[in-house]
Amino acid sequence: MGKYHEPWKDIPQIMQDLFVPRYDPLVLAIGGDQTQHLLWRLQHGELLDGIVQDDSLFIMLIGTNNIGSGSLPEPTARGVIAVAEYILQRFDTGRLLLLQLLPRGDNQRLKKKCPPQCQDDGTTPLESFMPYIRKVNDITKGEVQKLRTIHGQERIDLVDCGSLFVKENDLEGTGSVNMQTVHVKKGLMPDFLHPNAKGQRLLAQCILDCIDGSC
Repeated sequence: MGKYHEPWKDIPQIMQDLFVPRYDPLVLAIGGDQTQHLLWRLQHGELLDGIVQDDSLFIMLIGTNNIGSGSLPEPTARGVIAVAEYILQRFDTGRLLLLQLLPRGDNQRLKKKCPPQCQDDGTTPLESFMPYIRKVNDITKGEVQKLRTIHGQERIDLVDCGSLFVKENDLEGTGSVNMQTVHVKKGLMPDFLHPNAKGQRLLAQCILDCIDGSC
């Protein structure tokens, strides 16, 4: 039962093509996941000691569902960092790749109620998720530097693959990116939120480039 989603049908093959030849991947993602859900599962045994090896690689992308559900950037960023910190503390070996939140253009989901979701003036409802995505990423970037100081530079990398999914400025004719009106590439995100197979392949390659030293 359920609806068949044509744009996403080839995504499992990307794992087979790009990751399985190099790794033995374990996918723990759940649709609709928020930071507090992931943290609870990790704290209650989802990732056991016997699974993690000295050279294990953790790849983490979490937080956009918090924003989509009405959370503000600051608590969302704290949730992202809480998960990252738990992994680094719980396992004293392995490397964590923390992906910055991807752009999203599904602005029809916004409830446009201020408060709580307001523009910088504090009185105007958000018209786009992008200002909040940017704030989460900015906060996370600063906190990652603190985690590197505590746990070691080599244990955590911040990965920014978001530009792959945003139309180039010259195509927009603006000359600069307005965070209120960023245009997501529909050819890579048909619903303006979830990458399709083509988008996932680009995302996977971005992750592999970071693994190989191009973060």
